[in-house]
Amino acid sequence: MVFTGYWNHDLQILESFLEDIEYKTGTARMERYGIPRSQGGSVLIGYTYRGYLTKEKKREWCPIKKKFKTKLMTERQDLWLYLQLFRDLYFRDFKFTGVQLNYNYKIPPHFDSNNIGESVLVCCGDYTGGSTIVEMEDGLKFFDGRKHPVIFDGYKYKHWVDDFKGDRYSLVFFNDNKN
Repeated sequence: MVFTGYWNHDLQILESFLEDIEYKTGTARMERYGIPRSQGGSVLIGYTYRGYLTKEKKREWCPIKKKFKTKLMTERQDLWLYLQLFRDLYFRDFKFTGVQLNYNYKIPPHFDSNNIGESVLVCCGDYTGGSTIVEMEDGLKFFDGRKHPVIFDGYKYKHWVDDFKGDRYSLVFFNDNKN
């Protein structure tokens, strides 16, 4: 087994899988949120309704899921399996089609426009600050995804990342609303 069942130790193992990924955020996402290219990065692993990377590069089709595989999914199926094993230990009943992987990515206030239902946030790394702030009906809530999985509906609630120092990884397990 890859993970131990001990939260803090498993976060370290998870972080070791995330360290060698290229976090190259798409231009549209950078422009939408006004994030400079020098500020960390974000990449999706999983299944998507978009069949292209560029006009020249097409994604691999998955006939079982009836969706396309992201580039990282095609290149790192081992990582996808590790993410499923992690889920099985800590939020077993949550089904997901993708995981947004972020490294030092301080995203401003936004809604997850393509997600459906709740998402699960997990964070790891050596950093201070970096709470995920969620604007709910009864006020702002501050969450630290290093303490436990954080479950909230990012489509319904505006959320963002507070200032931080150090190396911050976050993983957002979600389902998209495209069939």
